[in-house]
Amino acid sequence: MNDIAAVAGQLARLRESLQQKQLELDGVLSFSDAERARGIQFINKLMLSCRGFDRELDNRFAKLKQKLDNNPAFTSLDADLLAIEKLLQQHSNALEESITLTKSAIDLGSKQLKSIKGFPEDTRKSLKAFLASPDGYGIGDHQKKVIRLLEFYQQAIKIQLLPTQPLQDPVASTPVIAIAELSCPEPTIPFDAKTHAHIADELQRLITELDFAGAIGERLADIRRQLLHGITPPQLAEICLQVIELIIEGTREERKSSQAFLSTLNESLSAVHFSFTESLDEGRALQSATQDTRQAIDKELRAIDHTLASNDSFDELKGAISGHMGAINLLLQDREAMAARERHLLTRLSNMEAKLRLMKEETAEYKKRLTIQKHKLFLDSLTQVHNRAALDERLELEYKRWLRYGTPLCLAIIDIDHFKNINDNYGHMAGDKALKVVAKALLGALRDTDFIARFGGEEFVVLLPNINPDKYQKPLETLRQTIKSIPFRFRDARVEITISIGATLFREGDNTSDAFERADKALYSSKHSGRDQVNLG
Repeated sequence: MNDIAAVAGQLARLRESLQQKQLELDGVLSFSDAERARGIQFINKLMLSCRGFDRELDNRFAKLKQKLDNNPAFTSLDADLLAIEKLLQQHSNALEESITLTKSAIDLGSKQLKSIKGFPEDTRKSLKAFLASPDGYGIGDHQKKVIRLLEFYQQAIKIQLLPTQPLQDPVASTPVIAIAELSCPEPTIPFDAKTHAHIADELQRLITELDFAGAIGERLADIRRQLLHGITPPQLAEICLQVIELIIEGTREERKSSQAFLSTLNESLSAVHFSFTESLDEGRALQSATQDTRQAIDKELRAIDHTLASNDSFDELKGAISGHMGAINLLLQDREAMAARERHLLTRLSNMEAKLRLMKEETAEYKKRLTIQKHKLFLDSLTQVHNRAALDERLELEYKRWLRYGTPLCLAIIDIDHFKNINDNYGHMAGDKALKVVAKALLGALRDTDFIARFGGEEFVVLLPNINPDKYQKPLETLRQTIKSIPFRFRDARVEITISIGATLFREGDNTSDAFERADKALYSSKHSGRDQVNLG
């Protein structure tokens, strides 16, 4: 009786344990289903957030959604998720590059804003706060800064067109216009000719630094020709907007071109990867089949040896040998079929190698184009010396080197004397020619370690690192004499062109602005002391 009670107790405990395990199993299954639903929900949200970035990415997500609707095992989606991950990585890299380019454009635009005079007090305070604001994190923050930057540029254009009227801050509300003002005839708008010419020169410089091909490049060249021949203030405002629109359009076209190339390259790589996988599987199958055939032939040969050793009757031996030869013949036929498959596989591998070679050549060519474009970004297209962006980068490098090693560093500003007279008397084409010749002569007279950049208009900046601090005026005098000795001729008339130079050495406690200000003051002294001379600051 006690045994029965003990067994009953054990059964009860076993039943409780089984019930507990069942509850745990139900919980695991429920947890697994919840995790699966959460994963599918996350993928759907990711698909919605990425929609419209790229057609290939949208197609990949659409195919993945179709598979998810059939409730497959997650392990069967590895290939699709890997392809999407690669595309997202490509977009991440492109986004980082876009943020870097946008930040550079914001920094350049901010530097230009600093030099503009005439902002009202409220706008100047807003501009100062904007320039001191942090860079921001994502593309959205940078886009907001670009929009804000354009608002300040619009105010700058209004200063050019309406210098006598107070300007509102870009974020302030639009002022109420009195009815009496509306009924008055529109007054004649005065303008500052110097500011007008400065903005026109800056636009010319900007256009020469741009490197857009096709219709956009031609339209920018037309605008530059208009600027060279002279425009009115209302035309200047319209041209500023046209240049902004063309820059945006050109950037968008180049981005589309890059995306198209990357998409084509990705499709080609996917096709090659698929072909390679198939070829690999086929090679393995052929290797296995060849090994099986070799083993079967060896088996038949051993069987023939056994038959020869165990049969004395000629007729029986003949029949046995005939059977073995028939089997070997079938195996040889299979071997011929495998040889045909091998030839087909070699052809596929050869085609795949040709595709890879073509992709390598296209990628190399694209890389070469990018390198050329990057070089052109730092090159003044008119004079073929470095531009202001390259100057900023090189000056920062030489300044850090000067701080670290203490080797002498000279900064010189060069201005072509009476350059406006060349444009007025002989035309802007003659002025362009003079700029090219002067830039080439200056570049040829410098050392390999020296640096020259076109600073804007008819001004150039030269950096002379590791120069003798007691004799650094000598190489500058050589530059002056080199330009003065060039036999310029315009319309069959010989014209003497000279340059004025202001230079300084970096001193203890200097930053780059300090050296620039001293060199600029020295240049001012040169130009107001008779020109065609070198002054040190």
